Amino acid sequence: MSQPELLEVQGLTRYFDVSKPLLNRVVERVPRQYLRAVHDVNFSIGAGETFALVGESGCGKSTVARMVAGLIPPSKGAIRFDGIDRAAARSSAEERKLRRRFQMIFQDPFASLNPRWRVDRIISEPIRAFGLAADAQEIEHRVGELLKLVKLDPADGAKFPHEFSGGQRQRIAIARALSNRPEFIICDEPTSALDVSVQAQILNLMRDLQDEFGLTYLFISHNLAVVRHMATRIGVMYLGKLCEVAPSHELFSDPRHPYTRMLLDAVPDIDMTGRARTPVKGEVPNPINPPSGCAFHPRCPHAFDRCRSEEPLLEIVGERHGASCHAVAEGRI
Repeated sequence: MSQPELLEVQGLTRYFDVSKPLLNRVVERVPRQYLRAVHDVNFSIGAGETFALVGESGCGKSTVARMVAGLIPPSKGAIRFDGIDRAAARSSAEERKLRRRFQMIFQDPFASLNPRWRVDRIISEPIRAFGLAADAQEIEHRVGELLKLVKLDPADGAKFPHEFSGGQRQRIAIARALSNRPEFIICDEPTSALDVSVQAQILNLMRDLQDEFGLTYLFISHNLAVVRHMATRIGVMYLGKLCEVAPSHELFSDPRHPYTRMLLDAVPDIDMTGRARTPVKGEVPNPINPPSGCAFHPRCPHAFDRCRSEEPLLEIVGERHGASCHAVAEGRI
């Protein structure tokens, strides 16, 4: 039975103004320029689920994460958390209540931790900000519990971030994310800066915490092996748009979109099956001037005239499995 939808994203779009200064535009007689980072993204995440966004660098994954977290506003679209529109709650007391239910784990644990603060202060900051403890003794006890939860010693709270390894710093970042008892955690490539052995430890820890506290994750990654281990459902992004959404097992066993197939073919074939593989060719187009029609058509081996002129829609072609591809819709692949 499917879980109730905790997060709903509808028509999420973000443009960045990358124009030259006004004087340059007047002298050179050039218009404003906008970079289309995210365009018309729609997905939902059920309570207790892990929804992963994957794709090449620059496809808009982290921009989506930051909009969902409220760090940057969307140009268009709506983000609803537990039925509450985040934009409508921005100037009310509801926004503070919503913020307590969110947290984010960043890619670089060293950059996301204040180097001037001791670990106990870093972890206790959300507790103080949301008034979740009555006195200093209760805060100290709570910080010690969080450090033990992520397999660190409570005495480590007296140290500074630079005294820890990369994996230990990411455990501290996870402890901070859990300190205000959130329901929803946005993980922006939380293991990409770590060694492979440490990655496995952090991912297993995150899964254990999800099972223990019923957490819901939005997981951003470009590592398909990590996504396969973590995700319940996966969304594949290309040039700011979702091109395929599917349950994790279904995406890996039966990918529909040509881009998804190319991404999977780029993964080393350890089993040496001898299956024919199609490497990813070409470069990602310029998001300031994206191609007409389907954005993937300049690199797609199945592209035809309709792909160059008409933008495909993300259509469901199986149980919760959607692909935005004219060739898939017409049954040619």
